[in-house]
Amino acid sequence: MPGDFGGLAIPLIVVATDLHRRRQVALSAGALAPALAASIALPTVMRPVVIGERVLIDGGATNPLPFDQLRGQADIVVAVDIAGEPSETRCDIPNPWECLLATVVVMGSAITAEKVKHTAPDLILRPNVGGYRLLDFLRASVILRAADPVKVELKGKLAALLEA
Repeated sequence: MPGDFGGLAIPLIVVATDLHRRRQVALSAGALAPALAASIALPTVMRPVVIGERVLIDGGATNPLPFDQLRGQADIVVAVDIAGEPSETRCDIPNPWECLLATVVVMGSAITAEKVKHTAPDLILRPNVGGYRLLDFLRASVILRAADPVKVELKGKLAALLEA
């Protein structure tokens, strides 16, 4: 991994949240590792990251599906929403930790739903990964396999968009 955004072959925009100013911060220049760390700094799980004068946390607090950052920079904007579908059958009472993390997902889903109402991406994909928990980082290969069916969906829908 290069040390800064300038070393990347493909341009990247990383979204974090300025904790004190309560707004989104789009990072696309400077040191790469702190920007990535800030973008996933989920409160209570990972420490906030200080970049310049800002204390940054997970970008999902303000923009959980930041497809809007690509408007005007890409011909086709594809968003992948990994929040998962809500459960209509689950009724167990989660422990306090799981409840806190699930609340973050609920808030992020509400933000995303409102944003999509106003300006949707060209294509939005929702892989079936809702059964996994927010902190299942060590199960990445299993989660990626569970998302395999969305690859077929992507190929078909993307081909249709490119032909249009």
